[in-house]
Amino acid sequence: MRVRPAGRSPVSAEAAPRARSRPGLARSALGGSGTTWLLVPPLVFLGTLLVVPIGFLIWETVVRGGFMDAVGNETFRNSIPRTFLMALIVSVLALLFGTIYALALVIAPTWMKVVLFFALFTIFWTSLLVRTYGWILLILPQGALYWALHGLGLRDAPLDIYQKPPAPYPAMVHVMLPYVVLPVYAAARSLDPMHIRAARVLGAKPFLILRKVVLPQLRPGMVSGAILVFVMSLGFYVTPQLLGAARSPMVASLIGTYFNTPNRAGTAAAMSLLLLLVVVIVYLVADRVFKVSEQWGRG
Repeated sequence: MRVRPAGRSPVSAEAAPRARSRPGLARSALGGSGTTWLLVPPLVFLGTLLVVPIGFLIWETVVRGGFMDAVGNETFRNSIPRTFLMALIVSVLALLFGTIYALALVIAPTWMKVVLFFALFTIFWTSLLVRTYGWILLILPQGALYWALHGLGLRDAPLDIYQKPPAPYPAMVHVMLPYVVLPVYAAARSLDPMHIRAARVLGAKPFLILRKVVLPQLRPGMVSGAILVFVMSLGFYVTPQLLGAARSPMVASLIGTYFNTPNRAGTAAAMSLLLLLVVVIVYLVADRVFKVSEQWGRG
């Protein structure tokens, strides 16, 4: 007579494969079908576009001795807190406007939702350089914004915004907005209407419902979007370079300047590695605190 192992039943044994997650089932199915060659393209892509450039930067830094030049460069040291402040401000503004935009997408009627999505994806479809030049034409001393204010009788003197430290902020928020809107919108679509109805029945005011019911459920998307915007803003080059003040360069602008300066490629390479190290540390800390990778890995 066959003795069944203790603690197990035929039902649990049969149910065990069914308990696997869908990603796990897909991984086991693909792994056993001779399709492991699919790993080759991403590995080649990773090695060609990530490992090789970083290796070149390390080689330039070591051979040309640029690390000490970068660390001892006062302009570079001053640009670091300025860059962090810019990234923080852009992240907060993008999070604020992106969350409002995402909630508007959820509650808007169908025709308005189409318009809002079209406006949002226009940001992706339009070249970054074109968008930046559009902002330049808008904020020039006698640009479009000046003529609008002048036509309304609100201003006579030319504007003094272009190539000032705050000038890149609205343009960067415009560029970064989709990176907040899309994850927040995905989280907003999973909201349970019954929770909101229950809060209304219990007498909760709209602001209390927003603060206690809606925002906690949007938190994963908000955190993921804000961190993504912050990390991308640390290395943003085109918009701060064209709109910002030349006397107050950001880290990426300074790196570009040194790469175009004779005999300073080693210094620029060292600055690039230091910026990359900062970005990695920021992401690891954010992942440790907010579990960002778990949010991005859901689906």
